[in-house]
Amino acid sequence: MKYEFIKIDEDTTKLKYKDKEFTIKANVKIMSEIQALVMKSRVKMIQDLSKEGQSIKDFTIETTKDGKKYYDNSNKIELEKMYQEQATLEYFDIKCNEIFGMPFADLLVDVGVMEQEEADLFGNKLMNALSGTSPSK
Repeated sequence: MKYEFIKIDEDTTKLKYKDKEFTIKANVKIMSEIQALVMKSRVKMIQDLSKEGQSIKDFTIETTKDGKKYYDNSNKIELEKMYQEQATLEYFDIKCNEIFGMPFADLLVDVGVMEQEEADLFGNKLMNALSGTSPSK
């Protein structure tokens, strides 16, 4: 395997790849920052929409069939997801610079992760290590 996350204890994980080894310590501050990402991204989304004269309601499609109203929120959900992903990447860049001395994209290249599916898995494992939410192996 190109890299390995090794759980040392409840709050400590080691990332090993190539001839490099980094210790990642989870803490309350990191966990609360991760939880705040969703709210911050939603506020940014609403602010951006307001600047454009739009509302989140503009992304909900309303249809009427047989006298009943139906609401399709899939566009709204995708927009929120896009903002959450952007906020997560920005957060990862900050944390990766602090821990590894490089942004997240450069860390992926350094580790040798090139495929999107593998990058997603690596990102999830790194997020788990930062938050201490689940064992990373």
